[in-house]
Amino acid sequence: MKMEKILFNRISMALIFFALITTQLFTSCSSNDEEQASGNQQPVKLIITADISTRAANAAWAAGDKIGVFSMDGATASYSNMSYTTESGNGNFTPSSEDQTIMLPYDNSSRTIAAYYPFTAAAATGTYSIDVSNQANQEAIDLLVANPVSNITKLSPVAALEFHHKLVKIALTMSPGEGVTAEQLANMTVTISNQQTTGTCDVINNGNVSVTPAAASTITLLTTNNGTSSEAILLPATTTAGMTLTFNIPGAGVYTWTVNSAAKSQSFDAGNKYKYDISINKTSIIVNSTIEDWTQGNGEGENGNAL
Repeated sequence: MKMEKILFNRISMALIFFALITTQLFTSCSSNDEEQASGNQQPVKLIITADISTRAANAAWAAGDKIGVFSMDGATASYSNMSYTTESGNGNFTPSSEDQTIMLPYDNSSRTIAAYYPFTAAAATGTYSIDVSNQANQEAIDLLVANPVSNITKLSPVAALEFHHKLVKIALTMSPGEGVTAEQLANMTVTISNQQTTGTCDVINNGNVSVTPAAASTITLLTTNNGTSSEAILLPATTTAGMTLTFNIPGAGVYTWTVNSAAKSQSFDAGNKYKYDISINKTSIIVNSTIEDWTQGNGEGENGNAL
């Protein structure tokens, strides 16, 4: 009986020891699992790269250029209008400040990234206000919108954005013709009439531009001091009827040309660049016009006269 009691006590002690070891092992495993889960539950920073060939000025991003970025969870913005900067102009964008950082969810759920250029705090709701009345700073009014990029997650955090022009560019090259000297072209003023100057753009969903109807205005183009080139960024227009380019040349005269007289300039379509090579004579203007995609030339020239 005594031997049985001793044996029973030894078995009990062994069971208690085994239970303690097992509990410790499970606790340790549980602790490790929690630590691993905790480590996996860290959000990841969004990484942005952008196609640099679509920008208007010099076909490249400039150091310090800022874009506005939205991180969308369905129709809801997880982050709205965050400012990202390409510090060296290489198309790699990082948060303009720490509080502008977009973090992707730790649970690997996906987000859609939308963006536009140039950044403005006024576009917080995704509606960008357009005003092309002042052409002095072309980069400030050259609206670009990226195609939204879907399925961005913490495991796939790079959003490669492709930006597209949403407005219209006209570019004029002037040269002296018969009876006009190069010196006379200096300080020339060029204007275009019958223009709408304000509108809005949905930079989150579709990038569509809506013109705000108003009384037609005349816009003064940005012209070089020597009068050899002139350009403007304009709102899209379904027709160019009533639009006139006027060239005021000190010491030579005032010349006009009807934009709608060129077969390829019947409308001003978003993303297109309309090029005009103009020879200014004492008694007339010869115009050769070309239409091309803003980023890839594909136009064919045509001739016209203006007085």
